[in-house]
Amino acid sequence: MNRIDGMMYIPSDQQKSSASNGYDLLSLLSLPKIRVDEVNHSVSAIDNKGNVQIRINGAVANKSDLMALNPINIKSVEFIDNPSVRYGEGIGYVINIKSKRADSGYTLGASLTNSVTSWQGDNIVYAKWNHKNSELGFTYDFGYNDIRHFLTNETSDYQLNDGSHYYIWRTDSARRIRSFTNDIKLKYVLADSASYVFQATLSGSFCHNPGSNKFSRFTSQGNGEGIQSALITDYGQDKSFSPVIDLYFFHTLGKNHSITANLVGTSISTNRYNFNNEGSEYAYYVDGKTWSLTSEAVYENKLKPFTLSVGVNNQVKYTRNIYSGDAMSTNNMHSSTTYLFGMIKGSLSLFPQRNESGKNINYSIGLGASNAQFRQGNASYNRWLFRPKLSLTYLISKSWSLSYDLEVSQHISQIAMISNTRIRTNSMEWTVGNPNIKPNSVFKNTLKLAYSKPRFYYELYGEWRNNHNCNMASYERTVDNQFLYMQKNQPHVNMFIIDNYLSYDIIPDKLKASVDGGMYRYFNRGDNYNHCLTSWLYSIGLQAFLGKWTLTGFADSGYKFMEGETWNHQGGTTQLRCSYRFGNCHLSLIIQHPFESHPKFVHQGLVNQFMHKDIVARSNDDGNAVSISISWRFNSGRKYKKVERRMENKDTQTGIIVPKL
Repeated sequence: MNRIDGMMYIPSDQQKSSASNGYDLLSLLSLPKIRVDEVNHSVSAIDNKGNVQIRINGAVANKSDLMALNPINIKSVEFIDNPSVRYGEGIGYVINIKSKRADSGYTLGASLTNSVTSWQGDNIVYAKWNHKNSELGFTYDFGYNDIRHFLTNETSDYQLNDGSHYYIWRTDSARRIRSFTNDIKLKYVLADSASYVFQATLSGSFCHNPGSNKFSRFTSQGNGEGIQSALITDYGQDKSFSPVIDLYFFHTLGKNHSITANLVGTSISTNRYNFNNEGSEYAYYVDGKTWSLTSEAVYENKLKPFTLSVGVNNQVKYTRNIYSGDAMSTNNMHSSTTYLFGMIKGSLSLFPQRNESGKNINYSIGLGASNAQFRQGNASYNRWLFRPKLSLTYLISKSWSLSYDLEVSQHISQIAMISNTRIRTNSMEWTVGNPNIKPNSVFKNTLKLAYSKPRFYYELYGEWRNNHNCNMASYERTVDNQFLYMQKNQPHVNMFIIDNYLSYDIIPDKLKASVDGGMYRYFNRGDNYNHCLTSWLYSIGLQAFLGKWTLTGFADSGYKFMEGETWNHQGGTTQLRCSYRFGNCHLSLIIQHPFESHPKFVHQGLVNQFMHKDIVARSNDDGNAVSISISWRFNSGRKYKKVERRMENKDTQTGIIVPKL
């Protein structure tokens, strides 16, 4: 069903019974431009439009929430491809899953997904207990990776100050990437679906990389020398711990009024070590600490003929990162962001009536304003950014609709890139923070024509995006032939998109197919460069429901884009899944990149006036990868009620610079 900000899906009984968790269900829905990785349990946008925010009953959900979700209790899924000013910066899509909550009883379960062709796994156990208005929940998630065949080949051409060229070939011979994650969450909910919801969550996340390394063959030519060759080593290890306390409250103030409040306190402690001996030995340590407090309040009034929403979000953050070794630096960064918004949405009739309500124009008008402040030493900024947004949907008929959106949003760089730290990437390159970066505005116009029938859906989408005075790559060459990468405010990165999406139930409740394809055109204008790129993107999905058996397939071409002076082609994916359900259990066999021994993970190029690069990374661990997923759930309790949470705030930025690939 079409909505002013996207679509609403009603999952069929076949889809719900065939899915073992939230990731399975989202995969079966075949949402436009959405890629669901059922092995690593992630959801991403194929077109890099922005982050995909997933909510359950209005609350932002994490991985453990989706894995513990019982698809049988899901009523509908809202797919918002045009988020309103209510949502924060960088959100491209919002998926809100509406589910029932048990009124009494308990739930115990586990979901175990492990690869049989490599050392990768993601496993969770969970428990919920409900009694009248109270719910107590516990989840523990353990994930691990030990990747040994992710190899990169790089060709670089550096133009030196004297006009000569210096060529470098970096070819990986062996690599090992290790990580272990542990996430624990304890949640208490006190709720009356007609009046209030109070939720308190205490969680802790511990991530540990005990040691990852890379061995490469380094070959160079030029700079007054013949062909030189050497073996180089990269080594790194890190660990982080992040406890979070989250308090949430919702209360109705009469029939049409409500107020929502959220308070989140986050602490992040990070320790990192990096070593590289290309040219000469270079090693540094980072001791990082971050503290933040995020608060939000929203008031909503369902007036006639529109609904009014106003709110405020504020985050105060302090970051202290101490670099030692060959990168001596101390970053003490104070930052704060205040975001205010107000919006109205409703329906009216300006043309002959086309539906039962007589309303054929849906509209949403909103205005957001954010104040971003940053201070580090003598560098600081204090800037207001405004985010007006207008959305109109005209219901041409019961099947046809036409939508137009105009939006001005803001972009604020990550804290890491506005620090004053300089980190060596390799013997020729450095990554440098720039405290003088300023936030910028993004202008976006979209037009969408949609046709909908019970078994058929078609959408034609067009977008023009203008990023004016935005943060773009800048490379500088020093007098001693060192190449510095940083971000600076430069003229623009503009983008034009035209896309088609089609979904068809070939055999109702038995066989469904979807196809998506589009063209993307990029215009990059920097202080001293002008680059353009045209790329094509497609994806196809197929689902077959055969009683207790479910067969699914998905493939996409990967997304190619250009930002600044770097073009990047992310590797496409192919995934086949066969699942069988018996009782309270689901057993699934998942194959990724079938018939590909060395799938391409990324292909990247740099076209700067001083340097050119071509980088290809392949992951043999992902080629012909086979994983087995076993899910088990036991429920006791038959009464359900609806409870919605409408906001959540989370902080994950550590402010630590990561050298550019």
